[in-house]
Amino acid sequence: MKSEEIKRFLEKKLSYVVYTDLKKRGLVVKVENDGLRLYDRQISIKGAASAIILIKKFENIIDFSDIIKELNKGLERRVQVSIVDSENSAVYYVAKFVSWPQTKLKDDAKPSVDDVSMKELIDKGYQINSGLKFGTHYRVYNYDSKHAPWLIQKIDDSMSWLDVTRMVRVGHGVNKTIVLAYKEYWISFDWIKP
Repeated sequence: MKSEEIKRFLEKKLSYVVYTDLKKRGLVVKVENDGLRLYDRQISIKGAASAIILIKKFENIIDFSDIIKELNKGLERRVQVSIVDSENSAVYYVAKFVSWPQTKLKDDAKPSVDDVSMKELIDKGYQINSGLKFGTHYRVYNYDSKHAPWLIQKIDDSMSWLDVTRMVRVGHGVNKTIVLAYKEYWISFDWIKP
């Protein structure tokens, strides 16, 4: 590791925790100003990185600015978020923008939610019901789905990254994608094992 990289690690202890975790897993990791560049196994480090890793402390209030910035770049690499706990253990997620194609309500379905923040989905024909039994605000169905493929959580200014970890854990356990509604963005989080 270059002295410049070591200096950056001293400034950002979490970067070092994630860096060493990924290296122990046999992955190639390079330091970048915005995060860590990750190269999947069998991928040349001379080409583009497979992912950028953005690191978050579990207790910190959610800030999506760097995630949105990376997703807006439109690069082929994954945007991975690493959430680190108080024992310096890391959990990894892939973040993606969600776009909602037009669908339609099933013949017997009626909109059951009157929430202005869900207007886009309602206008596009999605069935939205309470997500309480899954610990989220809403569960969302399209015309073809018998079970809700998506769980939506509206993000407010008091939520921490631990809250995201909880939601994704539940969503993964019931085979649903967690979608976070943050300002005008829809961002999905899927658990990944590096």
